[in-house]
Amino acid sequence: MQAITRNVASGPEEERGVALVSMLMILGALAVLSVGFMIFSTTEIQIADNQRNHTAALYVAEAGISEVLGRMNLSPGTMVTANAYTFDAFIGDDPVNPDPDWRTEVYLSDAGALPAPVGTEIVVPTVQSSTDWLHYGDVNGGLTPIVIEHKWVDLDADGVREAPELVRYDGNRFPPENFVSGMPIDVITVPAILNGARRMIQTEVTHVPITVNVTAAIISDNAVDLTGNMCGCGHNHDMNTPVGTRIPACRPFELCANRTMDAVAGCLVAVQTTGDDAATGGASDLEGFPAWSDTSSANAFFNVEEYLGLSVAEWNEIRSNPDYTSANDAAVMDGIVVVNGHATAGEKFNGNNGQGLIYVDGDMDIAGNFVWRGLVFVEGDCEIIGTAWILGAIIVRGATTDAFSAGNSTILYSQDAIATYVGSSLPLTQLAWKEL
Repeated sequence: MQAITRNVASGPEEERGVALVSMLMILGALAVLSVGFMIFSTTEIQIADNQRNHTAALYVAEAGISEVLGRMNLSPGTMVTANAYTFDAFIGDDPVNPDPDWRTEVYLSDAGALPAPVGTEIVVPTVQSSTDWLHYGDVNGGLTPIVIEHKWVDLDADGVREAPELVRYDGNRFPPENFVSGMPIDVITVPAILNGARRMIQTEVTHVPITVNVTAAIISDNAVDLTGNMCGCGHNHDMNTPVGTRIPACRPFELCANRTMDAVAGCLVAVQTTGDDAATGGASDLEGFPAWSDTSSANAFFNVEEYLGLSVAEWNEIRSNPDYTSANDAAVMDGIVVVNGHATAGEKFNGNNGQGLIYVDGDMDIAGNFVWRGLVFVEGDCEIIGTAWILGAIIVRGATTDAFSAGNSTILYSQDAIATYVGSSLPLTQLAWKEL
């Protein structure tokens, strides 16, 4: 009889061994997954850090743009002290007669450690405090400096910057970018670095574009007395017309050649009212197109921002940040003059010389050898008793009776003088932005 045997290996102990092996396999798989998740999480954190630094580096570059714009909006001769050095913080070129080769470089450096300029370029330090620098224009960090220069197109392909090749912005033209009129467009290029992340942006800026809507050399919402030795001309004059020029000596500077292209050249009447008289007499001399005066009651009188093609918000911003607030601020003025109140008696304009915009929110008296290129706007009454010479236009909301009869005043209309001298005094605005 054959013996019957049992396989003891298949008992409970074997089952426990299989379970142990299975558990170890599961634990191993979990360990592998954990390591994978840790690697994945670390990678995601690194990606997030890189993205954060990449984004923050863009903000650093934008801060560089802000510094440049702030300094370009300053008046020349604005002295600041940064990092123990005092220097002129203004950045800019003459917008009326721009230098095609103008180039300014801004370095993350104090004024005592700047590199020597090459050719005609200008090198300036940042106005940042070195205790907490934002790293834009940091040559020591492997960056190029911030560069500001005029926009140009090499029309003759000779590689040489020339004045007729500078790109300008004129709100009175379509398209506004052209090579003939308006404010030069400046190009600002800013490189930045933060924790190894690098960004470089470029923006194009120009002074706030204006649209000259002036309708006469002299505009009044009331009657005007033009008797005496008064000279007013509505023909459109070159902005470089010499100081003191009167009729008939102003005719060679009129943009309507031989007076055969008055409408095309933008010539206007000398005097415009909203229905009130414009009295003449004595030695007064007035000329314009199609006549010397327009006293129709259909004429409208506008606010200063409307004559300049600005929005109310733009004008309020400009009015709240003038270059001068009184006729006594300087004998020579270049920019925006806003007088809140009367400019009479001891506050009157007496022999001042300048260019830009004068806005008086009250009465205005002009005496002495007053010279102004641009626009004068008076909310109240205006009286001229000196030898005033204005190239551009004067606009008076209040009374002008006897205002121009007592002196040897001359007002010559010039669209370009208003657009250029007022336009160059306004803040900069960005036209374009891109990342390089």
